[in-house]
Amino acid sequence: MKRIRSMGAALLAAGVLLLPSPSLAAERPLPTISISGEGVVMGAPDRAAITLGVVTHAGTAEAAQTQNMAAARAIRDAVEALGVNRRDIQTQNYSFHPEYSRERNAGREIVGYTVSNTVLVRLDNVELVGQVIDAALSNGANTVDSLDFSIRDTKGLRREALAAAVRDAREKAEIIAGSLGKRLAGVQSVSENTRMFQPRGDMNKMVMSDAAMAATPIEAGTLSLEATVHIDFILAD
Repeated sequence: MKRIRSMGAALLAAGVLLLPSPSLAAERPLPTISISGEGVVMGAPDRAAITLGVVTHAGTAEAAQTQNMAAARAIRDAVEALGVNRRDIQTQNYSFHPEYSRERNAGREIVGYTVSNTVLVRLDNVELVGQVIDAALSNGANTVDSLDFSIRDTKGLRREALAAAVRDAREKAEIIAGSLGKRLAGVQSVSENTRMFQPRGDMNKMVMSDAAMAATPIEAGTLSLEATVHIDFILAD
């Protein structure tokens, strides 16, 4: 008899342990919806970066180098004369290599030399872009590799874009929740991302013609900053 009683007590204890705890029942995950929002704002660029190139060809290494050096100095002086500080003029790449004959039986015969010098000019005044390009092309530059506009301080634009993205996400969430007979009761998590769209004035490394040197009108236009947010909203009845 004692043995039967002790087995019953053990079963009763096990049953108590298997009963769901009220605290565990209350910790059921809350229903949520995941929404993405976007916000885009526009801003006027106030900086520019121009990549210019000087490529020279000559029959001797000394001549090719001398011609290139003279052109690079002339470009630097002409750009500085427009009010650009020398620290904003930077050599990006310099290469020197021989040219070989393309005739079938010529072997590795050297027929000349090519020197390439790429210069980056940074501008804090976008109104000078056209003048800098004209001055460079008039003083020996024969390629314009790229033209990029940017905005010095994007904090204000980023705040505006993020606020617009959050409003967009909340509006979408309210519409969906209302359609489900629910309401928004809070936010579970948020993530964000912002990026600036900077149109790149790629000149395709095209050699500029004499006609293009006359006057180069450059319009900075506007740049757009886009923000995206991903929000998990908590739903309630």
